[in-house]
Amino acid sequence: MFKEFPMWVTHENGEQRVVESEEQLAALGGGWIRPERVDPVPADQKPEFQHYPKWVGSVLVNSAEEEAALAPADDRAVLIQIAAEKGIPIDRRWSADKIRAALEAA
Repeated sequence: MFKEFPMWVTHENGEQRVVESEEQLAALGGGWIRPERVDPVPADQKPEFQHYPKWVGSVLVNSAEEEAALAPADDRAVLIQIAAEKGIPIDRRWSADKIRAALEAA
């Protein structure tokens, strides 16, 4: 849960202080700068996030194909993951055969 105070503020001249409330900040006078607020972003939604390589059990895999080969899984789910990784547009309502055909055609 986010709490605004206590807050570390910086004066235009470089002086820094911790204030416990809005009233304390106002009592300092003008020229005090609040820190920039940045909304949190889940790690897997950051631009630098990489899905691979990753550990699956005790094996390091480098692609969706390698991950799919490790365990028998729902064929359609694996095909959807491969399409997403390769950037191939598909409709999640499609059958496994239709998704496989779209992957082969790309």
